[in-house]
Amino acid sequence: MQSIQNTLKITLLGTGIPNPDINAFGTSTMIEAGDERVLIDCGRGTVIRLSQMGFPLGHTDTVILSHYHSDHYSGIFDLLMTGTIQQPFSNRGGPLNVFGPPGIEDIAEGAWIATRPDRDIRVADNEIDPEHMRIVPHVYVEGIVYDRGGLKIIAIEVDHGEFIRPAYAFRVEYAGHVFVHSHDTRYNENLISQAHGADVFVHEVAAATSETIAKNPRAKIAIDHHATPREVGRVFAQTKPKLAMLTHLVLLPPDPMPINRVTAELAEEYDGMVLVAEDMMTIEIGKNITVIPFHHGARPR
Repeated sequence: MQSIQNTLKITLLGTGIPNPDINAFGTSTMIEAGDERVLIDCGRGTVIRLSQMGFPLGHTDTVILSHYHSDHYSGIFDLLMTGTIQQPFSNRGGPLNVFGPPGIEDIAEGAWIATRPDRDIRVADNEIDPEHMRIVPHVYVEGIVYDRGGLKIIAIEVDHGEFIRPAYAFRVEYAGHVFVHSHDTRYNENLISQAHGADVFVHEVAAATSETIAKNPRAKIAIDHHATPREVGRVFAQTKPKLAMLTHLVLLPPDPMPINRVTAELAEEYDGMVLVAEDMMTIEIGKNITVIPFHHGARPR
């Protein structure tokens, strides 16, 4: 077992896209470093994945949102309400601090209204403190978003399309270790410039077969908001992470591109090792880099 004190632990709770998929829930990533616990994004099913991994819903009171596509924040309302319940599976014990781009105030205000019926019942039953069902909004811009207990999380502005601005990737630093997650982006020079020196670099990817585009022309709209396999290969080739990983695979029906074709196209630009992420996969960055799938014992210590 690696030293807990100097290990940066990443749990990929959700690695999916908006398409409902029992095996790939909405994007959500738990960051653990020393005594610090931060959740980055909170997509569909985050509460379920937290439970499956053995995390109580009160494991953290801090969430950072990358942008406002539903698959990155729709789970926040479940976490907000269910996390308030004073039971061992939950027990947050306070409000939820949520960092987001401009617009986070609207989410906080809307959540306070939407959760009122549940809140009123639980307060009347003396179950909860109503303030624990409140989102405390924090607006951030590019740069350091979180800096506490040796854990530093840096927002990197990326290009996810004309109408999705701003959107952010994140560079996570702790005890000399570096983890980078692209979140949703096209090929982006700003991300490349700030992703050097990563132990682990997780990047999204999107591709469509000609058959899919012919049968589902609107698929091209989605594909155009993301990075192609060759573009992701160029990103990895320029940043040279110790370990490269793919997540948020936008491989749309009715004829989704096979993953081996995606990796073959990526290999035209990058000849290093590439792993394909799965939900509930744990990455430990310490003296070495360890990737533990859920079914092989990835659990909280």
